[in-house]
Amino acid sequence: MTRKTKRRLIIFFILIILVGGAGLQYFQTHYIRAEFRKFSLTEAYGNFNRPECGWYQLYSYKLKPDIHMDKDTIYINNSDGNGYAYRLALLEFNLSDYADKDIDAVAKSNIALVFQSFAATKMKLIIRFLYDWDGNGIENEPEKKSHIRNHMEQVSEILNEYKSQIYTTQGIFIGSWAEMHNSKFMSAQNMTSLLLTYAQYTDPSIFLAVRTPAQYRAIFNELEQNPEKYKNFSITPAELKQRLGLFNDGLFGSYSDLGTYQSVDAAPTEFEKMTARQQELNFQNEICNLVPNGGEAVSGSTLGSGKNAVEELSKMHISYLNHMYDKKLIEQWKKETISEIGNPYDEKTYYEYITDHLGARFVLTDCEINYTPLRGKYAKGIVTIVNKGFSSLYSEKDFSLCLIHNESKKETTLLETKDLEETQKTNYWNPETEIKIPFSFSPLDLEDGDYELVAALKDPDTEDEISFANHVENDNGYVLGTLTIIRPKLLTPKNESSDVI
Repeated sequence: MTRKTKRRLIIFFILIILVGGAGLQYFQTHYIRAEFRKFSLTEAYGNFNRPECGWYQLYSYKLKPDIHMDKDTIYINNSDGNGYAYRLALLEFNLSDYADKDIDAVAKSNIALVFQSFAATKMKLIIRFLYDWDGNGIENEPEKKSHIRNHMEQVSEILNEYKSQIYTTQGIFIGSWAEMHNSKFMSAQNMTSLLLTYAQYTDPSIFLAVRTPAQYRAIFNELEQNPEKYKNFSITPAELKQRLGLFNDGLFGSYSDLGTYQSVDAAPTEFEKMTARQQELNFQNEICNLVPNGGEAVSGSTLGSGKNAVEELSKMHISYLNHMYDKKLIEQWKKETISEIGNPYDEKTYYEYITDHLGARFVLTDCEINYTPLRGKYAKGIVTIVNKGFSSLYSEKDFSLCLIHNESKKETTLLETKDLEETQKTNYWNPETEIKIPFSFSPLDLEDGDYELVAALKDPDTEDEISFANHVENDNGYVLGTLTIIRPKLLTPKNESSDVI
């Protein structure tokens, strides 16, 4: 063998060693197994921690000129005494003593004091301003619409200051109990101008509500047919649709919900009444995925049976109900039992079911992760969520996915709210809809070992965790499954354990 041939062989073997070493190194760093074992994800029984929904209690305040409220006398009830924590409160402010004048500084400070008192609780507030508590709307409300508009401007300064505490408002100040009937200002033009005034002065994050679907339609018809009348208002019809919901204080009281649906009262036969009612339910089903709906349930008809109530509350997307009214119907729901094998509420009462499904109720139902070593850098996954509640969450919350290493406890964030497309964000998680959220991550960037894949939902205003209706929970959120990262042992240093966890 010549010297030249030997030199070539030596170079060849050196190249083999170098390439082989590089190959082994590449294999160790890139041939990574990512094994995911998902947990069984099913709906659990219970109310859990769900904001901006549920039963509310009513708090009423009569504002009087030059009479200061005492903070120590502002009563707040946080619980029903049986373990149910209130997350909503309806505050009524009676302005009848100001029907012919502007609201004074004392009244404004009293309103602010009430807000400050509730700030220490976790409750969001439903706000109603009114001039009448006695069913005499025409007698007690202002003679001039300009007085109402002035009052709207004045109280809006306070509402805007405490906007983070407000869930929604009810009404436009007029009518008996501010329920928009028995008022001199009920023409489409008057309702529209008052509503636009309220909307213009309040922060865009604050929801508004009218009493009936017919009023809702009349207002938007008025805006469409006579746009020139309202060109001086700074809010557009499209913007108003994003904020205007409904409230109904006659739920189940009759076919027409005690006059809530005028078309029902006009129908001559029972069949036609039910048909007209279904049309109004369908209308609410359409608009109330984006805006709140709630009120009071009333006994007096078979429509209030537990089974029918659940069907219709779901269709109307009801997120809140009065816990005091009416007691007779609520007691009826406490006696009626669900019988449905496989349902987590089998043998539970309709009262329990309604309590736990008012508003949004998110259930983690599935999670998949797919990854093939050496075929791309990223593992791809999908988490599936179903909203089992009656309504959506109307304000955006913070959703996240992260991996937590079992030993080091190091957290690796895979997904945050800012990464979601607009229609994937929490305020689009509509009832009975499968929400599929894709995510990806690089196993190459993770150290070996076991991880928990954790989903979490938080309120950005309070940082409180919002519960999923699932069993598997830890201090960081809800565990979807475990992920194991495994690298080859070929080049494992001798001073490191070669056991795979």
